[in-house]
Amino acid sequence: MKLLTLNTHAWLEDNQAEKMDVIAETIVEKGYDIIALQEVNQLISSPVISQALKQDNYGVVLLNKINPRVRQKYSLFWSNSHIGYDKYDEGIAFLTKLPVYEVDAFYCSQHQCADSILSRKILGLTVEYQGQLVDCYSCHINLPNCEGEDQLDNIRTIVERNQSQNLKILMGDFNTDAISDPVSYQKIKCLGLLDTFDIAEQKDSGITVEKAIDGWNGHSEEKRLDYIFLNQPKQVLSSQVIFNGKNKPVVSDHFGLDVELIL
Repeated sequence: MKLLTLNTHAWLEDNQAEKMDVIAETIVEKGYDIIALQEVNQLISSPVISQALKQDNYGVVLLNKINPRVRQKYSLFWSNSHIGYDKYDEGIAFLTKLPVYEVDAFYCSQHQCADSILSRKILGLTVEYQGQLVDCYSCHINLPNCEGEDQLDNIRTIVERNQSQNLKILMGDFNTDAISDPVSYQKIKCLGLLDTFDIAEQKDSGITVEKAIDGWNGHSEEKRLDYIFLNQPKQVLSSQVIFNGKNKPVVSDHFGLDVELIL
C-alpha cells in the first residue's frame, strides 16, 4: 500500500502552478493508493461548483491535472475546517483510487466553527485494499501548547472515532516536533499509535520542515512535524521524505511523507 501525506500550503506558494505540476507528475509516477492533503484551500469568493467545492479548490485543480494521465482514476474528498488568512476556506482532503465505503468528516477539536483557526476538521475514509477495509484519516492538528485546546484529547477523538477492528491510519501535519519536543511526541504514541518512521525497514531523516513557518515563528531548526501513524503493527517497507529538494523539488512550506507498507 502506497501512502503520501502533504501539507500543501495551497495558493500561498510562489510559482504555485509549477509546484502543483510537480505534485501531479509525482502522483502519476508513483501511483499512490491514498494521498492525504492538508491546507487544501479555496477562495471564499470563488464560484461554487458543488455543495462544498468551489472552482479554484486546490484539490479539484490538482485532480484535473492527474486524472487525464492515469488509467485508474482518483476521487477527491474534501471538507472545510476553518477560514484561513481571512479569505480562504481552508480544508483537508484525500485523493484515492481505492473503493470507498464510508466518508466521515468530523471535528476533533472543542472549537467547531469556521471562524476559529483552532477548529480542526478531520476527514475519514473507509477504503478497501486487497480485500481488507482500512480506516484512513487526514489530520491537521493543533500544537501541543495550544491555548483553548488539548492536543491529546483532539487526537484521542480520532483514535476512538469508531469501534471497528479495521487498521486505522492517521496521516498528516500533527504540529508536534519529535526532535525538539520528544515528550509531546511520545504522548501521542502512548494513545496506541505506531509511527511508521520508527518501524520502517528503509528510512531517511524524517525531516519535513527545515525553517520557521506559520505557527513555528522563531523556530528555524529542522523539524519532524508530519507523520503517518498506525494503530496496529504492520510491515513498513519504507518511509521517505519527498518534495524536499533532494527527492523531488520543494512544493510547499512542508515536505511530504511517502510510506509503503504491507497489510
